Amino acid sequence: MANNPIAPPPSAKKRKTSLSSIPDDVIVNVLARISKSHYRSLCLVSKNFYSLLSSPDIYFARSLIGTTDVHLYVCLRLPTPSPTSHHHRWFNLGYRQGQLSLVPVRTLSSSSYSPDRLNSTSVAVHSEIYQIGGGSNEEKRTRAVRVLDCRSRTWRPAPDMKVARKHARSYFLDDKIYVTGGCTRREENWGEVFDIKTQKWKPLPKPPSDHDHKGVVYGGRLYAFTSINYAYEPKEERWVQEAGFVGLGPITGPLCVIGNEIFAEHDRKYTWYNPRNGNGKQQVIDGLNDVYKKRANNYRTIQLVNHGGKLVIIWNETRRKRKRLWCAVISLEERSTPLGTRMRGKVERCDLLLDSVHKSYMLSSCLSVLV
Repeated sequence: MANNPIAPPPSAKKRKTSLSSIPDDVIVNVLARISKSHYRSLCLVSKNFYSLLSSPDIYFARSLIGTTDVHLYVCLRLPTPSPTSHHHRWFNLGYRQGQLSLVPVRTLSSSSYSPDRLNSTSVAVHSEIYQIGGGSNEEKRTRAVRVLDCRSRTWRPAPDMKVARKHARSYFLDDKIYVTGGCTRREENWGEVFDIKTQKWKPLPKPPSDHDHKGVVYGGRLYAFTSINYAYEPKEERWVQEAGFVGLGPITGPLCVIGNEIFAEHDRKYTWYNPRNGNGKQQVIDGLNDVYKKRANNYRTIQLVNHGGKLVIIWNETRRKRKRLWCAVISLEERSTPLGTRMRGKVERCDLLLDSVHKSYMLSSCLSVLV
C-alpha cells in the first residue's frame, strides 16, 4: 500500500487590518485621550479622522474622561475690503515650524469670524467664551451676549444684559460673570452680575470711589483698584475698603494673576507683586532680557495672560508704516535668596505673530480656555 504523504494545510491568508475596520466610537475614545496639540497632524491621517476630530463627539468624550488642555484664544479685529468696516476673527496660539503662530479657529459654520460687535468685552468661562455688549462709534451700545463653545466650536445666544454697554470690563468668579462700566448714567447702571446657573442678570453696585478702576480677581474675591482699593462681598452685595496691597503702585496697563502673584508692567519692566510676602513692593521679574531686546522703543504692552501657570506677554510695535504683533511665553520660578524672594522668568518663546503694512488690525481679546 502506497504511503500517501500528508498534504500540508493551505497557508492561511494574512489578514489585512485597516483603520476603517475599527468602530468610530473606539477611535473617538482613543483620540480623546491625546493632547489637542496633535489634532492638526492627526487630521491628515484620513478623511474619517478629520471628520471625527471635527465633530462635537470628540469634545463630549474628552469631557467624560476629564481630558482638558489649556488653549490661548486670540481675537483680532481685521479689515474688510470696505475701508470703513472691520470684522472679528478668533485664533489659537499654536506652533508652526518651531515658532509661535496664530491658527484660525474653525467653527462649524466654516468660519472663525465672531458676531461683529466692536468694542465688546470677552471673558472665559470654563470651556466657553462670552462676548458681551459692544458697538462701534456710529452704533448704539448693545445688551447682546453671544457664547462661543470652544469644544463644539459653535456660537449661541445668551440672555441679554439689563443695560447696553460698550468698552465694558468683565470678570469671572464663582460661576458668575461681573461686567462693569461701558454705559451712560454710570451712577445707576455701573455694573451687573450674570449667574451662570440661573442664567439671570442682576445689578452690581458701584464702588464708593469716583475714580476709574482697574479690576482683578484675586484670592477668590473681586477687587477694584483705584486711589483707594475695594473688595466686593457677594453675600452682602456691597464693596468694602481693602487695607491690603500696600506697595502696589498705580497700574495703568494690563495685569494678570498667576497663583498668589499679580503681574503688571512698571517703568517699561515686567513686575510681580505678592501681598502675602511682606516685601511691600513690586519687584522686577529676572531673566527677561531677551524680551526687552526684541521690543522696539515705541512698543505698547496690550495683554498679560495667565496661560496654564505661564505668563504670556503680547505687545504691539510700530515701525514706519508697519504694525507688528509680538508674543512671549514665560515660565516662572520663585527663588529664595539672602535678599528675599525673587521671581525668575525663563523665556520659552518670543516670536513675531503678525506683520501688517497698513496698521489696520487690533487685538480685541486674549483668553486662556480649558478645552
